[in-house]
Amino acid sequence: MAANDNGYEMRFSVRYGEIGFNNLATFSALGNWLQEAAGLSADTLGFGEDILWQRGLTWILARLVLRVKRMPHAGEELCVRTWPSRHDRFGYRGYELFDASGDCIASSGSAWMVMRLADRQPMPVPQDVADAFPRNPRDCDAFTCRAIPRLRAEQTEAALLRVRRDDLDINGHVNNTRYLAWLLEPVQADGDDRATPLLMDVTFRAECFPQEELESACALAPAPAEAPGEIFGAEASRCRLHSIRRLGDDAEVCRALTLWR
Repeated sequence: MAANDNGYEMRFSVRYGEIGFNNLATFSALGNWLQEAAGLSADTLGFGEDILWQRGLTWILARLVLRVKRMPHAGEELCVRTWPSRHDRFGYRGYELFDASGDCIASSGSAWMVMRLADRQPMPVPQDVADAFPRNPRDCDAFTCRAIPRLRAEQTEAALLRVRRDDLDINGHVNNTRYLAWLLEPVQADGDDRATPLLMDVTFRAECFPQEELESACALAPAPAEAPGEIFGAEASRCRLHSIRRLGDDAEVCRALTLWR
């Protein structure tokens, strides 16, 4: 980690409740680890959730990309390193996940927006918060493309979902980590090598609330031409497009691109 990147480290071990049927940590667990580290880091830098809540504001995740070399097993000792990166109308943050040997087994980049709690509307990052970001920021993982393509395929796999109160976070809407599981719900994994995507790039488009009914759909799709070429090697020759829409008003609440072996 660079010495001047305002980085933060969180060490922990993988719990049994964080692994899935394949004996590997789930993407929801991975998202929770990054989210926890991001919150603790923001607290130390003076722009954490408690500070923003006092001003009627909160952070919401707008986009998240995850690149995974391998998912950890139960009991593994891990370390998340996170740092604030650049800012514009978003605040960007990077992450790396290390195992006990010091190998980086996953990395991530994220874009965060500030939302007014009174009217649930996004707003620019306040100037004093922007001033707390590093002057010479360390880069974070790039998103695969400028905008994730819309799922248009006629042949899709789909799963129906209903939002529960247990899915909510402190902001009263569905926690972003829930979407990581819901997006993968319709995927029919074909053996352990295909059970975990190599990459997941997610755009969060709208809030969801209890008792809303959702449909999570996905379909095979060609990789976007503008995506980084090193991602699409011999082990990742296919990708899927994903979409979660709310059945009540047909609004798309989440969109994603995943890459598989």
